[in-house]
Amino acid sequence: SEYINYYSDYNTITQNSAGDIVFECKDDLVNVYIGDDSYAYDTSFLEDKSKKNTSLGYYIGSFTPKAAKIK
Repeated sequence: SEYINYYSDYNTITQNSAGDIVFECKDDLVNVYIGDDSYAYDTSFLEDKSKKNTSLGYYIGSFTPKAAKIK
């Protein structure tokens, strides 16, 4: 991990801290779920769509992909 270069212009969710990461694609929105409910890093780059935790994991937020057609 000492050689990992996290690009400064990108938001990240690291699997070693979040556990499993699941991206649920629904229409033009991607809901993000993680396996570790104690994930304590900044997720302010995600929108809170008030989704519930599911069998996919713990909901931490959503985003609209850059090329999505916004309605």
